[in-house]
Amino acid sequence: MNQEELREQLLQIIDSGLNAKAIAKHTKITYDILAKFKQGKLYLCPKDAERLEAYLDKVVIPD
Repeated sequence: MNQEELREQLLQIIDSGLNAKAIAKHTKITYDILAKFKQGKLYLCPKDAERLEAYLDKVVIPD
């Protein structure tokens, strides 16, 4: 998954109700970096992108 697709997945999950601070805590990515990534102000380093993708793939938001 590229960084743009990862950002879209992150935004969808946040819109579904999961808090960005909780995501940052579980992925061990600082909230500042995650927030800037979410806003499109920076790209994640490969290690952080892999951790975020692995975490978001496990998240299930009930309908």
